[in-house]
Amino acid sequence: MNIRSFNEYEQYTNGNKEDIVNKIHILTEQDNINNIPFVKINSISEAINAPVLICGDFKISNLNESNMCKVYNSFNFKKGYDYMKKHVGESFIPKAVNNRNNVKRLKFPIVATGKNRTTTYNSLYKFNKSENDYTTFREKVIPKTKYEVLMFNEDIVSVHEKINGELFEKNISKDINNAIDNITKKISESHGFDAYYLTIYESSSGKYYLSKIKKCKSFNEKQSYQLYVKIYEDHYGYNIPTWFKNKIKDINADN
Repeated sequence: MNIRSFNEYEQYTNGNKEDIVNKIHILTEQDNINNIPFVKINSISEAINAPVLICGDFKISNLNESNMCKVYNSFNFKKGYDYMKKHVGESFIPKAVNNRNNVKRLKFPIVATGKNRTTTYNSLYKFNKSENDYTTFREKVIPKTKYEVLMFNEDIVSVHEKINGELFEKNISKDINNAIDNITKKISESHGFDAYYLTIYESSSGKYYLSKIKKCKSFNEKQSYQLYVKIYEDHYGYNIPTWFKNKIKDINADN
């Protein structure tokens, strides 16, 4: 820890919540969240002498010409851009072909995608009867479990299991941790995000597949604190005290 004096050390170790929160700004379109540790701002010009986290599709320019502190997620998300296409062929990406004649090499069901439509085919017989003009053919993963993973750089912030459209916090098992670690090490340079979500499917055979990469746009109260800790420690170089992290564990994430 970069502590400059004994008094600062005493304040840091024996301080309260107010000594830690409100040291990072957030620029977000999310209105339905309260009790977050960030300071919400409406414009990046409001941020002075504190880092900023951008959550949403804000278009930011001329950051290098400003005298502001670090801006996380300054990368502008390209709507409709397939951030996974660079990783075709990896074990965590469903197998795909671009030539209709090679579809027989795939395991059905498959998803066929063209300019105007996307269709699922459960057998080669039904696919061969179709005459639609498709450009991409991909094996369809039928997930046993769906996960939404909040990440900060290559660190896991939280893992939620998606059941009937609802998200439930999940303890990170060794298998899911290894799967996420394997994926993030290979994709971290392809999207440019600091805080982002991964949608991961676990198949019935126990394999993990990456379904989607998306920029952080929203989170619940507990996730806001978990993400705040990661950014705070990254920017300021302090390890946030254990008592503060223990309080975060007590927040009900499934409210």
